[in-house]
Amino acid sequence: MRRTALANEMIGHAYLFVGDEGMGKRLMALRFAQALSCEAPPATAQPDSCGQCRACQQIASETYPDLLVIQPEEDKANPQIKIDQVRDVERHMIYRPLFSSRKICLINDAERLTPSAANAFLKTLEDPPDHSLFILITSHPMKLLATVRSRCLTLRFFPATSSQVEGALALKQALPEEDAKFLTQVSGNRIGLALQADAVQTKEHYEQFFELCADQSMASTTDLLNKAEQLSKAGQCSDIVDWLSHGLRDLLLASIGAQEDLMLHHSHLDKIQRLVEDIDPDQLFDLCESLHTLEQAPIRNLNAQLVLENFLLRFQQVIHRHAA
Repeated sequence: MRRTALANEMIGHAYLFVGDEGMGKRLMALRFAQALSCEAPPATAQPDSCGQCRACQQIASETYPDLLVIQPEEDKANPQIKIDQVRDVERHMIYRPLFSSRKICLINDAERLTPSAANAFLKTLEDPPDHSLFILITSHPMKLLATVRSRCLTLRFFPATSSQVEGALALKQALPEEDAKFLTQVSGNRIGLALQADAVQTKEHYEQFFELCADQSMASTTDLLNKAEQLSKAGQCSDIVDWLSHGLRDLLLASIGAQEDLMLHHSHLDKIQRLVEDIDPDQLFDLCESLHTLEQAPIRNLNAQLVLENFLLRFQQVIHRHAA
């Protein structure tokens, strides 16, 4: 898309990048801005950026004078993009660019525009300066005003293939094949998440599943409740669900005789096989289903610790008695 638009000099004034979290939407938006602003574009058949000139480096660090990045307020329970930030956009975009042919405004998590901010921004979209380019990024397009969406060219992002993500990790982070494959599986082929993750820390994080399986102190209900309290205070529900669901998935795959290549925890294959020897796959299905309640706890305003306690009681009944 980006190269075709550049090659044909058919750049719209507003784009809406849509896709799940971690798809690389923001990364692509910055690369698009680099391709439009590069001071030394490579002599290739398709337009691109050099990645090394002043403009490319400043855009990568989001300090380029002709680039404005707007995002929700940080450290807020309900982060929002408010009307004052939209006023900053208006002031920034009205003046002609200093170095590039365009002034670019990137709005991250655009669905978090407040109603007043969205209506104010709509006026700018309806009559944009000739030199302006707006890139809105969202994982929840239906939360945007329909009138805002209708004035943008929508581009949908989907997961890359496993080989593409593994290749990007090997190229950009020089990761060993095993670590690249691990992060690719953990991220669900979402290249943005994979590139942001640290392989060592992520593996340590996911080891908690097997610590839970082997933790003999959970034989006591009191210690089980303490474990739920410890986990609920240590991280968000989404983090806990991640490593629990991947661990349970490996057990489920092993219980139905799936190929080992499909599993995430290759270093624990022997333990996985021992754990599932006497477990009915239906019990594992039920555990996976019960994780949905934990995942929904923040949305439904449920007490995460209580939900965890209920899950660990079931976990103890199904898995802990089989732990080595």
